[in-house]
Amino acid sequence: MSDQLALNEGEQTLPPDLTPDLTEVSARPFHITLARFVSTILSPVAVSLPFVILVALYRAHNAGHALLAALVTLFFLSIGPTIYILIGVWRGKFTDFDVSLRSQRAGPFLFSILSALLGLGVLMSFRDVKNLETVLLLTVISGLMMMLITFWWKISIHASTLAGAMTVLTALYGDLALSGFLLVAAVCWSRIVLRRHTLGQVIAGTLLSITLTSAILAIRGF
Repeated sequence: MSDQLALNEGEQTLPPDLTPDLTEVSARPFHITLARFVSTILSPVAVSLPFVILVALYRAHNAGHALLAALVTLFFLSIGPTIYILIGVWRGKFTDFDVSLRSQRAGPFLFSILSALLGLGVLMSFRDVKNLETVLLLTVISGLMMMLITFWWKISIHASTLAGAMTVLTALYGDLALSGFLLVAAVCWSRIVLRRHTLGQVIAGTLLSITLTSAILAIRGF
């Protein structure tokens, strides 16, 4: 029933190992297990912690102040939206933590955008946090664009989030961060292997995020 619903909405079918029993787990091919691992450790929630800390500490005059601002940013960027999705899964509003069905994604997008806007307002009371303000501004703008696209096409949030993060880190730390784009390729591979997205959807998410992030960084003077 859920597979048919996904097909009717023009989405990728959920992978058959979404709710496996013990026999299925033991028989699962290695590349599927590896893809699930990569997809999990490079998910938007997992990536947000090191990303925000690295952005906060870049040329920070006071490490304690920077880390406090990073904690505030993480709350509005990641922790709040994650709690919202977990409650939605618990109540049966969302099929899974990734919100795999495109028709269910409008609510999480709106919540994340509003949360980032609120966080941006809170950060304005801090001093010397332009880098983190830019992260939340990027979240709002890219979130709006991704939400609009999602109304008719399931663009990859995993690929978009990681590509945007690596673009920001490259702008701040230079060539040292360029190797991180190998992680973008890895997460794109994992989403295709798990049949959560097509090749076109992960490429579109990656290129859109790199282009949009680069433009906003240039406008903000990075």
